[in-house]
Amino acid sequence: MALGLAFLSAWGCKSTASSTASNGGVTDQKIVGEVPPAASIPCFPGAYYRKVVSSFDTWTGITGVVVLGHPTTDPNRLDDRRNNLPLDNFSIYMGGNAGEHYEVDAGMTWTFSVDKATGKTSAQRIAWRPFWRTTVWNNPPNVEQYTWHPGDTIQMSVVMVAPQKLRMVIADAGKHPKKRFEVDFAAEGFTQEAPRQFKRVNAIDQVRNEGKPVQPTTAHVKGSEWLYTTLHRGDLQVPMHPGRFTDMRCDNAQHIVVTTTANAKVGGEKIDIVGKR
Repeated sequence: MALGLAFLSAWGCKSTASSTASNGGVTDQKIVGEVPPAASIPCFPGAYYRKVVSSFDTWTGITGVVVLGHPTTDPNRLDDRRNNLPLDNFSIYMGGNAGEHYEVDAGMTWTFSVDKATGKTSAQRIAWRPFWRTTVWNNPPNVEQYTWHPGDTIQMSVVMVAPQKLRMVIADAGKHPKKRFEVDFAAEGFTQEAPRQFKRVNAIDQVRNEGKPVQPTTAHVKGSEWLYTTLHRGDLQVPMHPGRFTDMRCDNAQHIVVTTTANAKVGGEKIDIVGKR
């Protein structure tokens, strides 16, 4: 990890003044020349989601601690092309964009799990597991060590460690995690010269519906809570509070229930997503 931090220090902007809030040793600092977030960004159709996204600036990564939500599918929306699996799925993830062209998603998806005792894969999606997507979709081995469950609290980060390379780390929150997954992967476009944007997203995804209007569903996911979120600028981390992100509630706000918490100044909030209300 030391090599990655040394690399990041060369990229960062540490000109700061003032200190107004902190969480877990991370201090809110005013950054000279920091680009403010956009006032609004159009929703991309095809899913129900809560997204907070930074400005395009010299950001080098994002970290957060999140309680994983409890998903419920719609029993009347099943995929007749694929063993009658639900047409709605769920994700909690981070990622970024470089130069307004190269997009990365990386975090947790609701998926199948292998039973440690029998070695059999579940018939339904029953657990949260890591994924990362650039031009292709990737997952780690389907083992208990890389599997989490609703109500678990994890720390997640996606950080630049070299030109065109990102590192995702997902682990139990706390000083002594029992479970941890780390991967470095190629991320085209993430260079020192390109302005970079980072995000966190809670979503109900819909099968074969990207770019189309959302489909009515009774699927929902409740109980997720971000305890805090930070943006990286080299080896500096600052809270991703409402003054540092664009607030997106898609397809519209009636499906996204955001509850402000005492940790709002450091990016804390509770999120429920309800397909039909």
